[in-house]
Amino acid sequence: MLLDELLSILFPMFLGNNANSIPMVKKLWETNKAMVIRAFCELCRHEQRIINLSRVLDLTQEIKDSLIEIVYCEDYDFAVNLGILAGKRDFLHYDQWLKERIRGVGTPFIKSLVHYVNE
Repeated sequence: MLLDELLSILFPMFLGNNANSIPMVKKLWETNKAMVIRAFCELCRHEQRIINLSRVLDLTQEIKDSLIEIVYCEDYDFAVNLGILAGKRDFLHYDQWLKERIRGVGTPFIKSLVHYVNE
């Protein structure tokens, strides 16, 4: 719990458009993927969500094979927002991802999709 609180405070400052952040995030990803995903989710809950989502998507392009794991996380609102942005940039195939998530998760994921559409 303390680690999550520290990450929620430090991660936004650390992830600015700073080139030094990429090696550190890569190392954190190798060490604890779940922690990085939680930090990304938390980062994107704040006011500047679009900017943060874009930064997270940029980082997924630097961290090999991270996008799929992140858009399959259990924070469905975050996953939907990031997945749709990734699809718009041709980093993710919408059709396959949406079918798999709807089939695998069902109602909670569909609710997040509806919430996204209503925003």
